[in-house]
Amino acid sequence: MKLKSPHIPLGITFEEGLKILQTVSSEIERFHEDNEDFYRASSDEFSCGFYLKSGLVSSTWYDDPTGRDSEDGINLKVTLYLQRYGDISEWEDGINNGWIQFFTNEKSGVGLAYGLHKDVIRFNQIDK
Repeated sequence: MKLKSPHIPLGITFEEGLKILQTVSSEIERFHEDNEDFYRASSDEFSCGFYLKSGLVSSTWYDDPTGRDSEDGINLKVTLYLQRYGDISEWEDGINNGWIQFFTNEKSGVGLAYGLHKDVIRFNQIDK
């Protein structure tokens, strides 16, 4: 399995993030929620975006149905996303409240949250 969505590194500038989204679509949507700006691009296969704080990408967001045909496929997809933001051995399971699963990578300063169906995945910068 290979992820089709682009990697959006945390901490990059708005301009760098926008260039990455433009590889997905020329139509970039902008939203404002909870004192953060959110930018999203969509293709027929996935959507992705980022949250902006102080001019830098502070969180990334993916809505990606890849792997939905099996539990192994879904778990592989999550693993591939985790590997984008740090060594897989450095990720620790966090709270699972029945709706959202959390992971933390203290070394890279990144947190992950995904929903029950593992389609929507969000990475956040965390304080080290």
